[in-house]
Amino acid sequence: MLELKDFLHLPQLDALMDQLAATDAGLIIVAGSDPHQPDGVAGFLPSGRAAIFRILLRQLLEADPTARAIVITEHKETVRLPRQLRRRVQFTLVRGVYTCEGAIAQAVSQRPSLLVIDQLNADTAVPALAAAQQGLCVLAPLDTIFHGAEVARVLLDWGATQAQLAALRWVVAVQRLPMLCPHCRQLVAALPAALTERLAHYPDLAAVTPATGAPTFYRAAGCEQCQGHGREGHGREGHGRQKTEITAFDIFRAPDQVETLFAQTSLLPLEEYVLRLAAAGHICLDDVLSLESDQLRRTYNLLTASEHAQRQTNQTLRAKLLELEAANRVLQQRTEALISLQEMGQALISTQGLAELAHHVCRHTYGLCDADRAVLYYLRSPETADILAFTGWDKSHVTRQVSAAEVFDGDTAVTPFPNFPPGIAPHPPAAGQLPIRAGLRLPLIAQGQPVGAMIVHTTQHNSFAPGKVALLETFANQAALAIQRAGLITTLQDHIHQLEAAQAEIVKKERLEQELDLARQVQESMLPHIFPLTPGYSFAALNRPARHVGGDFYDVILLDADVVGLVIGDVSDKGMPAALYMALTRSLIFAEARRERSPARVLQNVHRLLLTLGESDMFVTVFYGVVDMPARRLTYARAGHDYPVLLRQGNIQRLGGNGLFLGFPGVDDLQLSEEEFALEMNDRLVLYTDGLTDVVDEHGRIFSPAHLFPVVQQHAYLPLTTFCQAIFADLEAYQGNAEQFDDMTLLVVEVT
Repeated sequence: MLELKDFLHLPQLDALMDQLAATDAGLIIVAGSDPHQPDGVAGFLPSGRAAIFRILLRQLLEADPTARAIVITEHKETVRLPRQLRRRVQFTLVRGVYTCEGAIAQAVSQRPSLLVIDQLNADTAVPALAAAQQGLCVLAPLDTIFHGAEVARVLLDWGATQAQLAALRWVVAVQRLPMLCPHCRQLVAALPAALTERLAHYPDLAAVTPATGAPTFYRAAGCEQCQGHGREGHGREGHGRQKTEITAFDIFRAPDQVETLFAQTSLLPLEEYVLRLAAAGHICLDDVLSLESDQLRRTYNLLTASEHAQRQTNQTLRAKLLELEAANRVLQQRTEALISLQEMGQALISTQGLAELAHHVCRHTYGLCDADRAVLYYLRSPETADILAFTGWDKSHVTRQVSAAEVFDGDTAVTPFPNFPPGIAPHPPAAGQLPIRAGLRLPLIAQGQPVGAMIVHTTQHNSFAPGKVALLETFANQAALAIQRAGLITTLQDHIHQLEAAQAEIVKKERLEQELDLARQVQESMLPHIFPLTPGYSFAALNRPARHVGGDFYDVILLDADVVGLVIGDVSDKGMPAALYMALTRSLIFAEARRERSPARVLQNVHRLLLTLGESDMFVTVFYGVVDMPARRLTYARAGHDYPVLLRQGNIQRLGGNGLFLGFPGVDDLQLSEEEFALEMNDRLVLYTDGLTDVVDEHGRIFSPAHLFPVVQQHAYLPLTTFCQAIFADLEAYQGNAEQFDDMTLLVVEVT
């Protein structure tokens, strides 16, 4: 750490600094100018104020071993102290809405021995004086070119009153000057008249050279060592020499009577200090004589440079503002389009009927891409496609069913289509109509499967703008999912009506058996048998319905390359109604998971749809989680389902989470909590339905979770598929000849 002795200084300074260190109340200011411009812009040397400020702070603390200080600053690094002193210092960081004025007021209430403010300015000057008036010793640096009583005028300009200036005690002003080159300095034979006038104010300077009765001063002629500058440290490039400066001080002690403040001179004036340095041969006589004019010139240069920099900054800011305004206009346009897209997406979700949904899609196409004609096709089968809706075309030219090959040729990209759409007979424009100028075909793909296509045309433009095409493509993706969902719901509702009719005719048992087999096939086709290949993760599952078909379901959904969804559910009923309700629930979850990443929001949306579409006397418990595979992080929500189990290093952990089941009438908010935890290598996440814990033996005793968890631990080190089979084998052995009352499903995820 720097000490005062490390600076080349006059001996008179030591006694004054000792007096200053003994101060127990009042404001002590360390003044000096440190311009915020690159070196050489204004010819200013940094004053070294920060170093002197730290030395004074250290001396004030060392003068009283019991003293404690509070430092108000924006950065702790502003004040560096030895380790033994830092224990006596409390830092108050000023950030955000916590102002310096508030920090000073709080510090005053704690009554420290020393209050340090890292910057005295228009905001902190009056609070600093007020703290000093209350008996605190306050130390603060001030960025200024003034010294002595002139510093008090700066405080007046900042709003301090004459009475508040009574709290001012010391002003230590510092300024650095270049040192005289010792290799070429020359004695000044005849002293200039201007110097003689100044020396008259300091008669004791003659004692510097008692032999001659007058002080000696030097000038530098310039030499090779200083490259002709006459100042030390201006050596030739490559010599590794640095500029050498010397610090000059002005020590001012404020009088006890504030009325005489501005008439008071410094105890050690800056002019006297530099004269003594010059008389000792440290600085050039010319630098002494031109001290004030050089200071004024450099200050002017600094202000000019600052003004120039400010103009450049303003020009840059104006250019940036224009760029931001242009970008903002584009952003507003895109935001409006996205909001419109979102509103359309919500409308697609709420629309139930397939035909109504198709008309809705065609109507919204106009606003997205400036098209004035649209046709929407639905692939009813691999061979045929229906025209579900059309706008802008005369219905007399429309055929409702066309060949699927005309609509979808296997190409999943958006392609130009300037011709008449399939199913619409070519015809000349009617009176007042314009011919087709551009067209697009957009395949409707949902979950990798084609569900239809949309063909749009415009008679107003020669082409579609790329941005409009991108919005239309996004809308087409949403529409494809909605159409698939609507088609699936329609199909499921048809099956429900068929099954209700079959149940009403019990005598037709064979037909019912066929429907049950078909439903079982549908259910088996819905439950995945092959899971996505994801690096670092393995999956296995086993399902055993209590009847031909059941209400349990599970799935592993690849949402994108790095995210996979996990779902397992249990419908409250059994048999065919539960299977259909299961298929509806699984399809809704599958569709909602593609639109929304939050598990809690996915389940909440599915709940609302089930209240609209599902049976009022059934509900379903669901666990749905999303795995961020690279980050090994699982986020999940549990809608009334059994608690999942985590196997980690042979130990078993039951995971938490709150939430009500889906589809229960009269419940709007499921009160779902969204849980999150980190996965580790070799972890196994075990998801199951209550059919595993509700197994009963021949004596009616329930298996219960207390029996299941040891079985899970017992087989923890088996391969996944064998692991599932071993658990079911233990359950079958426990059940014996007893009837299976509930569907049993197990889904296991392993981090490999």
